[in-house]
Amino acid sequence: MTNISKTDNYTRYLTNEIRNGTLSCGFVKRNPSESLQSICNEYYNCFVLLEGSGRLIDESGQTYSLTPNSLCQQLPGKKYSLLIDSADPWYEFHLSIGESTFESLASLELLHLVTPVFELNLKPYLQQWFIDLLFQLKTTTTAELPEVLFNMQKLLINLHRENIVNQSKDIETIISGTKHMLYEDISLEDIAASFHMSYEKLRKLFKEAVGISPKQYRLQTKFHLAERLLTEGYTVKSVASHVGYQDPFIFSRQFKKYMGKSPSQFKKKPLDTQDN
Repeated sequence: MTNISKTDNYTRYLTNEIRNGTLSCGFVKRNPSESLQSICNEYYNCFVLLEGSGRLIDESGQTYSLTPNSLCQQLPGKKYSLLIDSADPWYEFHLSIGESTFESLASLELLHLVTPVFELNLKPYLQQWFIDLLFQLKTTTTAELPEVLFNMQKLLINLHRENIVNQSKDIETIISGTKHMLYEDISLEDIAASFHMSYEKLRKLFKEAVGISPKQYRLQTKFHLAERLLTEGYTVKSVASHVGYQDPFIFSRQFKKYMGKSPSQFKKKPLDTQDN
């Protein structure tokens, strides 16, 4: 992954609307002449710098240094300038998703948005995920694009979980880290063990800070994600699978108990499933 390779990226659209339908990822090689001034996207874009260095300047004039393993975010509707240093070749992996998907993840506090640039602990499994995701985006059918979007969201969440700034074990970081892991299929006991504490201690800390238990927060996160997917037209079966239920009947029963309505009451017209 550290060897400079060719540009290889791909873009597809879940809907005809660029703002909310964009799905894009891939590897990009740049040179200093490709420095960008006043970039402003309708959708969310980020990239992990694999080789090279440079600077990001936000619309307020704040400058952020970019070095290998920096994650750089460009939020929808915000202006940024990207300056590439001439000393080293530049190579990045970028990922773009629609504004509504980004806002949903942000509302669940699954993204680190305090600063547009932060340093990653870029583990090998993430680098392999980059390659696999690009292949999936290139080869999947249009009907299966929702699965690609779901995989993009999981990758993005995992990238934000590897934020080096959040590796300390203060209470704020424990709560933030727990929220991230509750989104994944990790047992409550294993989450607590990752912070070297019992689940009961984690439960008390979490409930004191958030107001509900980790178990309740996990259900809330799952069912609000399920609600969004249903209103975007995904089938009950696919939504159940996305949020960790093998049996759509059990999902529907628990969804109705928590949300007050059945999944079918949230559904809109299904997405177009015809291939381009």
